[in-house]
Amino acid sequence: QLSGTYTINSASATSGTNFKSFSDLASALKSSGVSGAVTVNVASSSGPYSERVVFEAVSGASATNTITINGNGEKIVNTASSSTIEFNGADYFTIDNLIIEAAGTGTGTRGVHLWKGADYNTISNGEIIVSKYTSTSNSTGYVVFSNSKTGNSAANHGKHNLITKNKMWNGSTSSAAAGPYYGVCEYGSSSYSGTTGHNMVVDNEMMHVYYFWNYFYYANGYEITGNNMHTERSGARYAYTTYCYYGNTTTDQIKISDNKIHDIEIDYYLYMYTYRCSGTGSLPFQMNGNKLYNNDAGYYVYGVMPYYAANLEALDNEVYNNTAGYYVYGIYAYFSSNAMVARNSVHDNTADYGVYGFYIYYMDGDFINNTYYNNKGDYYNYAVLGGYTQTDLNVAHNTFIFNNDVTYYSYGLYLYMYYTFNDINVKNNIIYFVSDAGYYNYVTYMPYNYQDMNIENNDFYVNNSSTNYYYTNTQNTTLAAFNTAVGNTTNIEIDPKFTDLAKGNIVPTNPEIANYGQSGYADVDFAKVKRTACGPDLGAFEFTIDHSASNFTF
Repeated sequence: QLSGTYTINSASATSGTNFKSFSDLASALKSSGVSGAVTVNVASSSGPYSERVVFEAVSGASATNTITINGNGEKIVNTASSSTIEFNGADYFTIDNLIIEAAGTGTGTRGVHLWKGADYNTISNGEIIVSKYTSTSNSTGYVVFSNSKTGNSAANHGKHNLITKNKMWNGSTSSAAAGPYYGVCEYGSSSYSGTTGHNMVVDNEMMHVYYFWNYFYYANGYEITGNNMHTERSGARYAYTTYCYYGNTTTDQIKISDNKIHDIEIDYYLYMYTYRCSGTGSLPFQMNGNKLYNNDAGYYVYGVMPYYAANLEALDNEVYNNTAGYYVYGIYAYFSSNAMVARNSVHDNTADYGVYGFYIYYMDGDFINNTYYNNKGDYYNYAVLGGYTQTDLNVAHNTFIFNNDVTYYSYGLYLYMYYTFNDINVKNNIIYFVSDAGYYNYVTYMPYNYQDMNIENNDFYVNNSSTNYYYTNTQNTTLAAFNTAVGNTTNIEIDPKFTDLAKGNIVPTNPEIANYGQSGYADVDFAKVKRTACGPDLGAFEFTIDHSASNFTF
């Protein structure tokens, strides 16, 4: 049995503590097993190694008897249309600082393939390259969890595997012609969704992908965090930077957070998409801290899209400087339940039709401390589109700014609450209109159940030459008429006097609206500054002196 330190050196024969190739190492591990931790150092300047290696289950491998291969920046390359490194039921391997190149041109070309219950493996600090594949088969990827060597099939592929701090690309700085269909793919089914879990894609740079950057299908407790995703493969028509379908949480939390998605240019759609991904009360499904910027799509850019999400957190995401031929969507929390959508910012996006800031139809939970500004749709601008909530929803402490003209309509708060509900509060928001519309602006659009929505203590500031409406059951042309319709007089119309809107500093400076908010809807503001408990400021930011000041001199 192997234990201790070994080398891989192509200049020396396999003997004693040296292996001439990766395959010789794999053969020894399979036949002999391990009795202690094993470290294998690849000799400097001994590569490249032209081979394909399959690591199978190793007797004796465990959390203490691990197998670590230090690549020292050397390369292993496979020219066949298959995976370069395969984990066939192998556990507790770490491959660090190795360049893994898949130079095949046909179906099945993959950098790393894990299957048959390959658990607790790590690929780190290296490169995973698909250098010559230029077709469009969905059997190709940088890293693939699948039960088939040439396609996608469901099984117990493995759990607690970590892909971290790698550069995934085609190996060329001058051409994006080559690259795989998938970046990282885990293909499961409903029967296996509870048995595979907690595979992690963390802090990688990912580029030159043809279709799906991260594809997790019926996966359990996965993480896609801290990745830098950019530069599509040439010819790409769609870009799903995440496609996560029926994700489940059992003992491990699903996290799609802190990713940067930028400088992707495709013909049709760009998505950061999840469908029916679920969390629990103690382990919420998280889509936090993602940044999507400088992307361009011929049709649509969808920012953070938790579609039919349960027990959702969507916090601190930023969608900015994107362009689209039709629409840019910021946060698309459609049918999200028990959701916390907070401190997100949608700004400086441009679309030939319109920019949707927040799409919250059928959502329940908290929608607080979000911002929308400097967006430009040629025909439309929408800060919030929502409706049909039947339980509880708080829309509070948001700042929505309309400062670019449109050809048709702009909508501030569009809340189509057709059904009866338990409790909805629309409070402490700032909606600011200084833009014109070719037809008219809807500062608010609330045609149903508006008297039961607790629309109170908002600042609706309008200063333009357009026709402006506050729609309830009729097109109210004044804030006073709107207040009468909703049954209170607490909504005001005062200029917040933002610090520097042109430069994106939307902190108000006008003390007239300070401490005007109702308490209890947000403990902290957009910048995570603690709010005044007995009279918070309106909008997303706390901004001026508080009630607790003991001395104030003019």
